[in-house]
Amino acid sequence: MRPRRLLLAAAAVSGVLALTAGSAGATPRTPDPAAAPTSIAGLLLSDSAGDDADGFDRRWNDYDIVTQAVLAFPDLTRAASDPGTLTVFAPTDRAFRILVWDLTHTWPRTEKETFDAVVGLGLDTVKTVLTYHILGSAVSYADAVKANGASIPTLQGGSITVDVKGSKRHPSVRLIDLDPNARNPRVIAANVGGQLTNGYVHGIDRVLRPLDL
Repeated sequence: MRPRRLLLAAAAVSGVLALTAGSAGATPRTPDPAAAPTSIAGLLLSDSAGDDADGFDRRWNDYDIVTQAVLAFPDLTRAASDPGTLTVFAPTDRAFRILVWDLTHTWPRTEKETFDAVVGLGLDTVKTVLTYHILGSAVSYADAVKANGASIPTLQGGSITVDVKGSKRHPSVRLIDLDPNARNPRVIAANVGGQLTNGYVHGIDRVLRPLDL
């Protein structure tokens, strides 16, 4: 089944939830606690009604590219749908655009061009990067704020380090990856969709790098 058909089918089962992606520099927003819970897959697929036939749109602050990348790997799609405990740090579409610029010094015009450039790195590389964004445990934003300095293992095998700045009332969480020369991602959308049936999703403004690029 084509990724787009998978996307539509999953969206029909999961229902439609609005993503709460924050803009760069904004305090991470938390969702309405009254919203019905869904799975990580259901959340990522929840804005499909506005996408084109390839699963993309013109909103660079949502998560179409990471969604389509996950759909390319059946095991990751199952993990995002099935019961369990995971945490996904989801880069925005703009984050992938910035990654493409850093690697190729080209600035894709569309999300589809950005996705194609990412896939052009090779499927093994894409999966390595994706799994570096997934934790095998449920970590809420409040948990992350309390974990300043902690090194957390990812499904990829490498670790990320939590770096908390700001005040107790307005904390800012940064994730330190394994590329010492690149700007580290910040959490710009906290607990997207609330506590999901199988974990949490947090939006980030850069792509985590599992090696020194």
